[in-house]
Amino acid sequence: MYSSEYYVPSHITGFFVPFFSDDCLKTGSTGAGVTLSFGLKTKVSAYSGSGKVKIKLNGKKMTPLTNPISFNCLNIIKERYPKSIANKDILIEQKSDVPVGSGYGTSASAVLGICFSLKDLANISVKDCIRMAHETEVKNLSGLGDVVAEVKGGVEIRKTPGIEGVIENIPAEGLKVLSVSRGIKKTGSVLGNQDKVKIIENCGTKLLKKLVNEPTVERMMECSKKFTYKTGILSSEILELIEIISEINSFNASGIMIGEGAFTFIREEDEKKIVERLIDIKGDIIISPIGKGLLQGIP
Repeated sequence: MYSSEYYVPSHITGFFVPFFSDDCLKTGSTGAGVTLSFGLKTKVSAYSGSGKVKIKLNGKKMTPLTNPISFNCLNIIKERYPKSIANKDILIEQKSDVPVGSGYGTSASAVLGICFSLKDLANISVKDCIRMAHETEVKNLSGLGDVVAEVKGGVEIRKTPGIEGVIENIPAEGLKVLSVSRGIKKTGSVLGNQDKVKIIENCGTKLLKKLVNEPTVERMMECSKKFTYKTGILSSEILELIEIISEINSFNASGIMIGEGAFTFIREEDEKKIVERLIDIKGDIIISPIGKGLLQGIP
């Protein structure tokens, strides 16, 4: 029997510009976001068998219809490393600390967790783990920049797209991330709309230049908030939530891309006061330290 587990941080995108290519590894996004220390744990157990696969998410059995991303990721691994896992029955158990399908990059966390948990069994390099996770996300249109962001960690500016993209961190000492989630929004519903993608491209490109010229948390949240309003991706209820949070905090709030929720940065000394002000707000309130990159501590 083989058993391994990995904990992968989650990620919130503040604004982005999608880039599509015939090469999955060059496809991705630029923009900015933040990695949360809260994330998703994957445990993989492999036994001698006939190649059966079981996947559970938060205790619930998944199928290729309810969770195609994780199954597709495993299929890619099987195709490229057939000798290692072809005759194995595999059980994948995943538990998320953040809402699934709500803009926290949990699909990226899930596929990274699967790849890294099978790394030693199939003798997969760290580089190939990241590549296969990114490829899975792109092919399923479930995310473009979350994999590379979760690998990098911190508050990041993604300057160029793809698996080899240039990413720089913004200093954020003494800050935590506060987010409020109000439900699920499918990433593909936005990325598959060409008219919406053009608006995103135009707006996001201009805002990225502003942030690169002044790489601070304050400027990032200002750009993210503008992006939320100008692209019209999120509902009026989320826009109202953004204003409520912005009024009681020293940082602007912004929409979670792409999800039905809002996020901001808070100073640790302000945490109790802000939570008390949001006590009657509808939604799941999550306060997380800023997360380190996935590769820290991985040989």
